[in-house]
Amino acid sequence: TTLSPFSGGGNSYNFTGATNSTNSYISTPGSNDWAFRKGDFTVEWFSRQTNLNNPQFQRVYTVGDFPNQGISTGVSIEAGVFTYWRNGVFTQLTGASTANVWIHWAVVRISEVTRIYRNGTQLGADITDTADITNNTTAFIVGNTNTFASNAALVGNLTNFRLVKGLGVYTGNFTVPTSALTATAPANPYGGSNTVAIGAGFTKLLLVP
Repeated sequence: TTLSPFSGGGNSYNFTGATNSTNSYISTPGSNDWAFRKGDFTVEWFSRQTNLNNPQFQRVYTVGDFPNQGISTGVSIEAGVFTYWRNGVFTQLTGASTANVWIHWAVVRISEVTRIYRNGTQLGADITDTADITNNTTAFIVGNTNTFASNAALVGNLTNFRLVKGLGVYTGNFTVPTSALTATAPANPYGGSNTVAIGAGFTKLLLVP
């Protein structure tokens, strides 16, 4: 769809939620690209949820299922509560989302500490994160869980999803991107500070419709 968080226009993926959950997701086969081990990584995206409460357990991205083998890495935003998953363990942060509003999210792990950023500002406290994420066989799913459950389907729009392995792109509060993300980028491309350069080879997944 042509909905976009950028003033200059752009596109986004439209996730239809429980009304069409079996077809409303993006799937990429298992890979070492998201077997982060204990290393640094950054996962970021823009999303605009149109309903915060239905479905109840909306997954933004996941590798693995809950409660079966456990979610190896993932995020859900459930009734406005941001939930960060790693190896079946989760941390929840309240005051996260707002319906029908574009929000930029970033999950950043640096030196076994994970920070969640909402529109460039850290949400909640630092998360001690020593999870050794080794799952390289399960598909990476955007917009649902691996078993494609109707109560886990994302409803709304998502765009500019970028996964960077081996690098914490944001080292503190930062200026939110104002144009489409790219696989490589200079330091602080949108002004401000605390955004490090992304060199070739670090970006493992980039979804810019």
